[in-house]
Amino acid sequence: MITIEEALRIAIDAHEGQKDLDGNPVILHPMTVGLAGNNREEIIAGFLHDVVEDSGMSFEDLLSKGVDEPIVDALRLLTHKKGTNYEKYVQRIADSGNLIAIHVKYNDLCHNLKRGRAGGYWNIVAKHEKALAVIEPKI
Repeated sequence: MITIEEALRIAIDAHEGQKDLDGNPVILHPMTVGLAGNNREEIIAGFLHDVVEDSGMSFEDLLSKGVDEPIVDALRLLTHKKGTNYEKYVQRIADSGNLIAIHVKYNDLCHNLKRGRAGGYWNIVAKHEKALAVIEPKI
């Protein structure tokens, strides 16, 4: 069973050198999402929610590093695959009943909305507001 600190180290290593739209280190986003978690599983999933999507790591790599199977299951839901419609992706999370994934996606959307509004990225804000309306009722 992985610790919160070990999960954070994995996320830091996976996102090293990456920058967001505003030029800030990408790791600040998963750290914020993780810290918004309500329990160990949500914190770890929050820290790791973009690792497979944005780095060379796989779900199998995470399992081999000791990430619990239920957390990896949530991460499978949270990973947006290229070519998948964003609205369908969000609906799949909402319909899954996976509370780890639902809560982490909620925290992810809330932080993305805050960043989008602050940066004036109104197209991203609109996309995330629509997604939040799908996820929020499942909280």
